[in-house]
Amino acid sequence: MSQNIKKVFEKQGFIRLKGVLDYKEDLEPVLNDMAFIMDRLVHRFVPKKDKVKVLKYNFKRKYSYLVGLRIPELDQYFNIRLPQNNINANSDFFASQSIWNLIKNKKILDKIEKILGPEIASNPCQNSRIKQPEKRILSKNLHDGLVGRTPWHQDAGVMNKKGQKGTELVTCWIPFTRTRIENGCMLAVKESHKYGLVNHVTGSKGQVEIKGKEMIDKLPSIALEADVGDIILLNKYLLHCSLPNKSKNFRISMDLRYNKAGQPSGRDPLPSFIVKSKSKNKIKVQNYKQWIALWEEAKVKCIPRKWSYKYPLPTFKGNRRDLTNIISS
Repeated sequence: MSQNIKKVFEKQGFIRLKGVLDYKEDLEPVLNDMAFIMDRLVHRFVPKKDKVKVLKYNFKRKYSYLVGLRIPELDQYFNIRLPQNNINANSDFFASQSIWNLIKNKKILDKIEKILGPEIASNPCQNSRIKQPEKRILSKNLHDGLVGRTPWHQDAGVMNKKGQKGTELVTCWIPFTRTRIENGCMLAVKESHKYGLVNHVTGSKGQVEIKGKEMIDKLPSIALEADVGDIILLNKYLLHCSLPNKSKNFRISMDLRYNKAGQPSGRDPLPSFIVKSKSKNKIKVQNYKQWIALWEEAKVKCIPRKWSYKYPLPTFKGNRRDLTNIISS
């Protein structure tokens, strides 16, 4: 399969690679860090009389309890990037040693190299998502892609114009829980990466979604199910969304992104840096402390304007690149 990764990726617009990561070595440290953050939030927000009891809860029950407290932007404490808006000196985000280790993971980068070549940069268009069973989600958050259903989109649609035009981007989607249709796996339109960039508009909660998404129901789709240890690589033009979590369990995932070194990140001034190269001299960010410093520097640059990135919506003027017109042409 390793020799055919690029061929399959170019044909399908995605590829599921089984058993790339080790749970104990690569994934459990991230979950442990999430649990540590939850304990910090318990100490900060839970009434004193309940703290000892709540601290004894397991991961799922503790997170559900915190959700019940209606903590503003709770998901941001577990997200691996700066918040989009209202940036200030105290803006929090999830940037642990375990995340750095995953971004630099040799097993991931070796697979990315099959598609992008040997010169690879980390791209800051990255997210982590903890999705409860949908029945526990507030109605206003049902279509919030970080905690509920992710709307139909292309990953290129969330980049700025420079990134959309000049960047070869690959998404590495990582499940921390077994992911099936029942608990909200991704759904993709078959070979839709061949459409190129289509028009996107502002959707629920200000998110990017495809204009004319209603017609996608008529197109052939495929569920991108995965097991813990698998990774799914996505073409930046693949039309995809996530299904609702109808199960009784959590669905936890992370999407890291990479692009060819030297190309625009599509999210200036957020950190983009070389993670793999034939020349060791090109790798300037070599440890966790340097990486976290880049994010803090980016935060300082974003504070005056109070936002870290904006979506260029609509993607195109007029309707020439609307999905309806692309399909019918």
